Amino acid sequence: SPHDERVLLVKPQKSLSQSFENLFDEPSYGLLQKWKKDPYIVTMGKFSKVTNYIVGSLRSSDQSNQRRPPSEMADFFNDTIPGLKINQQEEPGFEVITRIDLGKQPEVSRREPVSAEEWAKNMDSEGRILDVDYIKRLIFKGGLCHTLRKEAWKFLLGYFPWTSTKEERANLQKRKTDEYFRMKLQWKSVSEEQEKRNSRLRDYRSLIEKDVNRTDRTNKFYEGEDNPGLILLHDILMTYCMYDFDLGYVQGMSDLLSPVLYVMENEVDAFWCFVSYMDQMHQNFEEQMQGMKTQLIQLSHLLRLLDSGFCSYLESQDSGYLYFCFRWLLIRFKREFSFQDILRLWEVMWTELPCQNFHLLLCCAILESEKQQIMDKHYGFNEILKHINELSMKIDVEYILCKAEAISMQMMNCKELPQTVSEILGIENSSVTPDSDTGEDESAAELSCPTSLYQSISTPVIAANGTGDGAQQAAETQSLAPA
Repeated sequence: SPHDERVLLVKPQKSLSQSFENLFDEPSYGLLQKWKKDPYIVTMGKFSKVTNYIVGSLRSSDQSNQRRPPSEMADFFNDTIPGLKINQQEEPGFEVITRIDLGKQPEVSRREPVSAEEWAKNMDSEGRILDVDYIKRLIFKGGLCHTLRKEAWKFLLGYFPWTSTKEERANLQKRKTDEYFRMKLQWKSVSEEQEKRNSRLRDYRSLIEKDVNRTDRTNKFYEGEDNPGLILLHDILMTYCMYDFDLGYVQGMSDLLSPVLYVMENEVDAFWCFVSYMDQMHQNFEEQMQGMKTQLIQLSHLLRLLDSGFCSYLESQDSGYLYFCFRWLLIRFKREFSFQDILRLWEVMWTELPCQNFHLLLCCAILESEKQQIMDKHYGFNEILKHINELSMKIDVEYILCKAEAISMQMMNCKELPQTVSEILGIENSSVTPDSDTGEDESAAELSCPTSLYQSISTPVIAANGTGDGAQQAAETQSLAPA
């Protein structure tokens, strides 16, 4: 308005009103079905559709007088994903977090990956792991050398019991092999005529075939036509539909299976490891998305405790719901790191150290690394979303692991930690917590490991508080094919 610059005069435009009509022209059932098959793409697609119409409508105006709209359809997520709206003040069971001084983040270092010799030394003559907590700490601090992953991942994912002997594991594999091929035969033996009368199985197959053809195709294990790896990927996902027909297949599952199959190089072992992984991730893919809603609420609480000022800025830009972290949480950072880095990241997370929900602290670490640029450049909703998406393949995994561990220690050493955060991190029930090279606070003594243990595993590789931003130092690599 020429009389009051705080007032924006909007002339009704047919194109703008028509755009919203077009957006909702499909039945709600059809939209829901599309979302179930492809939650991330449908959400972002609908979101960008609205944004593009708004931008197109305003583009004819004088650009010099344009200011970033304060609310660029942030609430549209709530229509696309029913029940995902987060209200931190009203969510039952959560408390309001006031400003708390967490103190300085400790300096944390990492060690070299666990070697085959270290692994073998921690096994008795019958193949039992002698000290499970010790080997988990080693893996948390440095990950695994690649030759160990095929064996160690079976323990980390729960396919092999930690206390089992070699003989017990061999018997288990035999039983699981028989069980797998019985389930595989179920869908293999379905005739074309039968499949015509089974729409759900037909839809699952169609989705799987589409996704398999675009999953990690730049990786040698999956590249080229008629690749054996692609065939195994397809067969395992189809068999999982028989294992859990109610859930079936939802887009994103191929991203979770791909690294597991790459490491196992065996159809049966990969399937059962994937089943164990899906037991952890199941709620992310359920229709009601309760798992995603809970994680976003928890992440919001952690980030507010860590940096309330940054949270306030995000809220001022309609980004307080942290929807830009949706993809991170949905498929555990699979699209954010290079293929080799995701192997390291997942095996560290599977140790369940140093606390519950360590993946949320990884989110905090990435956001804390990026907050200065976001705030200094006054990014609005669209710019924040774009910036976060463009971090893909540019994040230094070792730096972020150090930073996330430092944040966990910072919170655990806080004597005034809110009960909500304690529950999110599971601190009251935690008995194993990685130590830092700078000592430990007495208030967290019951959470820490023996000092003598860490003298043998504290070989520094990279420091969390080193110079420069690790995310910016990481070399850019080619992005995986989007799904």
